[in-house]
Amino acid sequence: MKWITLVLCAALTVMSIGCNQATESTSSPGPTTASSPTPDELASARANFQKHCQACHGETGEGGLVTVEGKRLKVPSFKAPHALKDPDEDFIEQINKGGEGMPSFKDKLKPEEMTDLVKLIRKQFQGK
Repeated sequence: MKWITLVLCAALTVMSIGCNQATESTSSPGPTTASSPTPDELASARANFQKHCQACHGETGEGGLVTVEGKRLKVPSFKAPHALKDPDEDFIEQINKGGEGMPSFKDKLKPEEMTDLVKLIRKQFQGK
């Protein structure tokens, strides 16, 4: 009888240890191999760029000669040395007020949208 009790206790102990290990291995958070997608913080700015800026400044921000409303304009590149040095405030003022052939966007874009456009320009076209 002692042998049967001993064997049953040993079996229950082994089963208990096995169940605990299976539970721990499936429930413990481990490193994941798939990365979760990161949201595009500049998605709205990209949409605004496509809507308001891309026709003149181009898909790559190079600018160049364009015709807008029958006027031939030389649009500056965002990659030009002076554009790389201009402070963000100058970009925002240009977007807000316009000038030198560029229309004003003060009635089309909110201040935070202008700021996001500058962030997009800095990141996408200037590598900053």
